Amino acid sequence: MNEISRRDFLKHASLGLAATGVAGFVLRAEAKPTAASKNVAISESVLQQMGEPPLPILMQDNLKSTKSSQLGPFYRAGAPFRAKVTPPFEPGTVLIVSGRVWAYDTKKPLSGAVLDVWHVDHNGEYSSGEGNDKNGFKNRARLITSETGYYEFEAIHPIAYEPNPNFWRSAHIHYKVTHPGYKTLVTELFFEGDPKHDVDQMFQKALMVKIAKQQTNGQTYESAAFDIVLEAGSGMQGD
Repeated sequence: MNEISRRDFLKHASLGLAATGVAGFVLRAEAKPTAASKNVAISESVLQQMGEPPLPILMQDNLKSTKSSQLGPFYRAGAPFRAKVTPPFEPGTVLIVSGRVWAYDTKKPLSGAVLDVWHVDHNGEYSSGEGNDKNGFKNRARLITSETGYYEFEAIHPIAYEPNPNFWRSAHIHYKVTHPGYKTLVTELFFEGDPKHDVDQMFQKALMVKIAKQQTNGQTYESAAFDIVLEAGSGMQGD
């Protein structure tokens, strides 16, 4: 292929990817290299470690609509699409959050749901959400669920903070979840064992998840699973 035809091919290929939205996706940091063709006989357990976990069956029979919460004053539209919410080397304990978005009416996972997530840093502060600010969209991101409704992002475990005198918020991560044909959900993820739950008037036990300690390459991090269930319709879920 000569240089001109090669350049034209790459140009048209990139335009096609951009039109479908593929150009904006980034390979997850923990993704494994594709196995060589000679290694066809890979065990199922290894395959599961290389990608999404298998779709649960029992979960579908026990779906309940996810509880909503207030949007709050710190939401900012326009966060970048990325799986790593934090900047490189952000202080704090690394936290991997994963889960699926489900439809309450069909009891099936929702592909293409858009999740906004945001949380405070290790000082209890939110970024401005402005591109010209030095912090910009730090600790803010958007994600799109896969064909099986799956999502996953890397963050840090946020701390409890006191936005007003005598008003505490226990550690939490904010979510805003949208999908065509379903009500927009604003909710929060809370962590089991946080000592500030008792003084956080917005804490909801139904939104609390367990934290697991994991280790890889000699480094310890936390992981949590948080599934979300949307109600069919329009408007804001919980209205």
